[in-house]
Amino acid sequence: MRKEVLNILGCCRCKSELNIDKAKTRKGDTRSGNLVCEECGLIFPITFGRPVLMTSNVIKEWRSPVSEAMGIGEYVTYDQSIEKLLLIGIDEALKLVEERKRLKEDDLESISEIPEEGIAKIRYRASGKWFKSGNRMERLLTFPWKNGDSDNSFNILMKKIAETQPESLLDIASGGGFAVSHQVWFNSGIKQTIAVERDLKCLGNIQYRFKYVGGNQTSEAVGGDVRQLPVRTESIDTAMMLNALPEIFGITSALSEAYRVLKNGGYFIILVSELPFTSDLISSGDFRKFAERADLYSGYEKFQSDAEKCGFNIESSERFNEKSGKFTRLISLRK
Repeated sequence: MRKEVLNILGCCRCKSELNIDKAKTRKGDTRSGNLVCEECGLIFPITFGRPVLMTSNVIKEWRSPVSEAMGIGEYVTYDQSIEKLLLIGIDEALKLVEERKRLKEDDLESISEIPEEGIAKIRYRASGKWFKSGNRMERLLTFPWKNGDSDNSFNILMKKIAETQPESLLDIASGGGFAVSHQVWFNSGIKQTIAVERDLKCLGNIQYRFKYVGGNQTSEAVGGDVRQLPVRTESIDTAMMLNALPEIFGITSALSEAYRVLKNGGYFIILVSELPFTSDLISSGDFRKFAERADLYSGYEKFQSDAEKCGFNIESSERFNEKSGKFTRLISLRK
């Protein structure tokens, strides 16, 4: 972790500045230690060079957003969570959602340390060994933007982000970092890139991609929750998100956080499917009924309405017919 990134990172609870404690460095970068919030006292680990700015009630709980909304703790696939939803019944499931909203959230406690298994996964993927097995180098470390189809929605997303000319770029729910690494590679005007991802093993993927494209000196993969972004208020020029909305429980919280961290005039640019998650197990109407009440992604129209309520202006909303036959939306929001 570079010390310069502390100019943007902040406590996920109170958004205050962070100080480094018990740091071990190598070649000027912090490899281990803690980040301490002097304001509220939370402590966050730096794990194999990656700052993990999440609290204990978040780091253990990634699962299907349908299950998370109902307060179901065990890991299940998306389809399995739909099966549970149908077994409970839509109306009863919505009661669970409302009950969860009434209950006080788990205390936002510090993470004392990341389990060794998690550290090993970050280390393995950051080393590049994961990419070098199973033909992943060719599939996952190719960068078609600027040389690809000008009508391709991904290429247009990349162009639209670059046209905002950001000096600071935030990738929200970055996944493996495919999209943001394109920007780091091609967009030399970016001085600081932060990729926030909740799945810890993905932090290794993202940082290896940054290293692969020569962006280690300007880019950082950070463990964080989109509903409690570990980023200071009004510190970001442009935020981006690729296809992550259907994976999030707490859409309105994510929107509010994106609005908070952007500077006035900043952009939030999203590529997402027009429709919410679909499954043969449930009708689209029933899923929308649940998703809207549970604060899940229920389609682009509701998302755009929520964005306007949050304070964003919708600069554009373009429709694309993908090769899969499904439609996507490229939505540009401005603060």
